Amino acid sequence: MTIESENSWFVLKTRPRQEKAVRGLLEEYGIRNYLPTRMEEHVYVNRRRKKIEVPLIPSTCFMFCAPDSRFAIVNSLKYKTELVTDHFTRSSMVVPNRQMEDFMRAVDMTDANQMEQVPLVKGDRVVVTEGQFSGIEGVVAKINGQRRFVITLSNFTAFALQMPISCLKKIE
Repeated sequence: MTIESENSWFVLKTRPRQEKAVRGLLEEYGIRNYLPTRMEEHVYVNRRRKKIEVPLIPSTCFMFCAPDSRFAIVNSLKYKTELVTDHFTRSSMVVPNRQMEDFMRAVDMTDANQMEQVPLVKGDRVVVTEGQFSGIEGVVAKINGQRRFVITLSNFTAFALQMPISCLKKIE
């Protein structure tokens, strides 16, 4: 099997508030996709409260397809979408399968533990060794004086998790 025929994760840019509609069309076409979301409570003028699903990364959706069919899929969508371009390679941005799986697992997990002091430095590559995030790889970042574990997707976006030092192992 050649690399060109293997399915890959591509990043789609949509217009604001059209992410769920694009996800619906991709599902209708039978194309595997991922739209990271969170529940947010909105309070209206009449004090009515409603929980709604909002995208974690605005105007962004991910689709899993063969590289040679990505343009046909994007052109067939009735909403304005475009493939995000990797500035280094000047081609459609591809998120490696392992990174995408790690990102999906991390987003689906909801109870991240409070972080303790970590004897790692900013930029250290680490892997989670215990718990529900086991096997996820990422980078240590310093944010507001606290250390956090960050998952990056091909220089496109980052997702921060907090966890105890005992769960992290530095990758040499």
